[in-house]
Amino acid sequence: MRILLVGLVLLLTTGQGINFFSPEQDVEIGSEASREAELTFQIIREANLNRYFQVFGQRLVQSPPAGGLPYRFRIVNSKEINSLGFPGGAIYVNRGLIEAAENEDELAAILAHEVGHIAARHGTAQLSRQLLVQSPISIAAGLPAIDVWKDQLTKLGISFGADAAFLRYSRDQELEANLMAVRLLAEMRFDAHALHTFLEKINDAPAVEGARLPAFVFNHPQSENLSSQIVEEIERLSSPRQRRAHAGPEFRAFRSALLKLAYPATDKEPQIAPSDAISSVFVHPQDYYRLGYPLGWQVTSSGRNGAIIAPADGMVGADITRGILFDLFDISVSERALTLEQATNRLIVFLRQRNQSLRILPGAQVQTLVSDEPGLRTVMIGKSNTTDSSEVVWVVTRLYYQSLFYMVFVAPEDEFPVYQPIFEQVMRSARLR
Repeated sequence: MRILLVGLVLLLTTGQGINFFSPEQDVEIGSEASREAELTFQIIREANLNRYFQVFGQRLVQSPPAGGLPYRFRIVNSKEINSLGFPGGAIYVNRGLIEAAENEDELAAILAHEVGHIAARHGTAQLSRQLLVQSPISIAAGLPAIDVWKDQLTKLGISFGADAAFLRYSRDQELEANLMAVRLLAEMRFDAHALHTFLEKINDAPAVEGARLPAFVFNHPQSENLSSQIVEEIERLSSPRQRRAHAGPEFRAFRSALLKLAYPATDKEPQIAPSDAISSVFVHPQDYYRLGYPLGWQVTSSGRNGAIIAPADGMVGADITRGILFDLFDISVSERALTLEQATNRLIVFLRQRNQSLRILPGAQVQTLVSDEPGLRTVMIGKSNTTDSSEVVWVVTRLYYQSLFYMVFVAPEDEFPVYQPIFEQVMRSARLR
């Protein structure tokens, strides 16, 4: 088991672009997932609204980068600001997000972003990474290549539908989707600057403790400031004639009709709901940092700058068996400044004083981003102090002034694949001032 876990970590750290599925299977998987999702969605059926939205979307995907897939576009009758694109071409946009668009260019930006994810095959790439965690033996046996993939994936506990873990993207994938969106917008004569302005508008939504941020912010984690690569691509591909905020009569009629449409009697999520991973927000008392966490998890203060967030069964006394500890670790030294690696190693020594069984897996300290700055993720294994069962521990670190901001993610070894998608979402949601 230890050898398998080491091999798994190495695959995860070196195989970000890996995809075990064929483009044809993207369509099959997406069709099945969207079929399940529509059991929970309140799809708007009004003919004129659907006609405009479908024609508008099809216009956008005529560009070659869209990949010639069987795209279809649906409006979900939900106030939640979110959108969702399944492998193979099914795109669902909540009316709350559409109503936030003030012109055709911003509407095109919403759709182009989802098309970017689909054309780049991010969904099945994430599913492949999920398989690496949950069943590497099945991959070796060629599981995704056989005709009974759905039954086999279901047996592994991999869910489909709107809450599928493989639809939660990394920041690298968000960057790739945005770059492709810029190209799509420019080629189809939309103002690509709208992508920049619209994402900033969504990401600038206020966050207060206990409030829910727009789900789009969590499901599509962006940089604090839109990547310079995206801004450069916008300027490179856009012409002065394209820079306009165009809201023609058809768009105005579409948006007006949508605004007049009644919401369902009980607008219950999920429509395209935020992932279960992070639907609440923790804010440091001095607003040094904030991060999302799962609804229903309990927050316990830990010192002046830290806290523990865990599910109801995640604490045994003062020890975490499932959950997250985050805090600031003092690394100030008089003679010199510490590097991130040196500061992280000091923290690990401190953590091992609390649990001497913890040890770092070979090759399992890798670079990552924490609030868009360089960070480290260190994978450790050990025995729980309270249950004596094997546990996996992620230690995620980033320099922060004279301190080290850190997050420690803990779960039993046999349950870690269940918690990993949640931990990844929490890690990506962290924002440091």
